[in-house]
Amino acid sequence: MCDLSRSPRKVQGMPCARPAVIDENRKEDTLALRLATAVVGIPLLLLLVWAGGLWLIALVVTVVLLGVQELYGLGGVERHWAQRLPGLTFAAFLVLAGWGLGVQAVLLVAVGLLTLFVSHRWPPVSARSWLLTLGGPLYLGGALSHALLLRDLEQGTAWLLLAILTAFSVDTKAYFTGRALGRHRMAPRISPGKTWEGAVGGLAGGIGAATFLVWVFSLPLELALAPLLGLGVSLVAQAGDLFESAVKRAADAKEAGHLLPGHGGI
Repeated sequence: MCDLSRSPRKVQGMPCARPAVIDENRKEDTLALRLATAVVGIPLLLLLVWAGGLWLIALVVTVVLLGVQELYGLGGVERHWAQRLPGLTFAAFLVLAGWGLGVQAVLLVAVGLLTLFVSHRWPPVSARSWLLTLGGPLYLGGALSHALLLRDLEQGTAWLLLAILTAFSVDTKAYFTGRALGRHRMAPRISPGKTWEGAVGGLAGGIGAATFLVWVFSLPLELALAPLLGLGVSLVAQAGDLFESAVKRAADAKEAGHLLPGHGGI
């Protein structure tokens, strides 16, 4: 039998495939899908942000509902009428209500509930699904309602674009820096592909993007403070990415979904 963990050797006259070649092909396929999705998705996203109004509301509600559905699938929330439908309704309500007052406390509660899910040992599976029924809408609906709150600010289009594009820059810079220079794994038990080199690249990407966008959009923020804003976005974005990886690992799933080719789920 061909043992890919060892040096290549011939089996029945045919050489074993090299794991490095297989991994490199997979990386190239994933990169191509990521780029294709970005080429189609980013212009559409920017157009809807610029349009605002009902178009942006419809986008945010759709994204939240799809994300909650994926989280329910990961967590084994199976009861459609008793759990999924009320949870999805609650998530949509949080977005449409523009949840603002006390939202930080709400998100902390949601993160706490999801952390219980990630912990594996407690609570039991049945209790975990009920915690996710509440925690999913709070986390996703409460967080993404801020897209509408940002859009309603003075120069709201620019502020929302800064949030989105800075987060994209963090993810993109971390991805390519990790591919090129990554040697030291950050959290191998949670996400084996993430490295400290990639994380530093992500920080640099976020700081650079936020500083550039504050200047380009002439936002009411001292340019000297823009790097701090970029640093904050970078730290939160990467922490959120690790948290999502932990949720997937707890559910023993490679991806949350397959709606975004090359990127996974919502």
